[in-house]
Amino acid sequence: MKKFQFKLESVLKLRERAETEAQQSHAAAGRRLEALLTELAQAESEFKQLAAQLQNVQQSSFRPAERDILWNGVKYQQDLCARLTQKVDFARKDLEEKLQHLLDARRDHEAMVKLLEKEQQEHNRLAELEERAMIDDIVNARHASLHSRRSANTPL
Repeated sequence: MKKFQFKLESVLKLRERAETEAQQSHAAAGRRLEALLTELAQAESEFKQLAAQLQNVQQSSFRPAERDILWNGVKYQQDLCARLTQKVDFARKDLEEKLQHLLDARRDHEAMVKLLEKEQQEHNRLAELEERAMIDDIVNARHASLHSRRSANTPL
């Protein structure tokens, strides 16, 4: 019997490549989200520090210029935190989409792998049947040969 050849090998490779690309895309989205979360945590920490400084300045004797500088810093950090929060939300949605794409790609690839395995099993089953048939033919031919020799050697 000829060697097994999967007719959809090119499709299997495409789906395998698509799964790999989806894994890489998902990992990159995860890294982007982590970087944004770190940046947001730093911005929130700076915001809290500036807000505490502003509160301290307002409770003690202060110069209006110093208060204005701190107020502008607080306002800037507050806006920065809002923008980063929005970016984090988008990054989370992107990560969810990438995860869904990865799961779809993985499902498609696994379906092709299962089809490959099924066809390999069928090929192996047919090869085994063919081998058994060949062995049976050899055994029957030998048996027939021995039978014909015996009948030729026996006197009538």
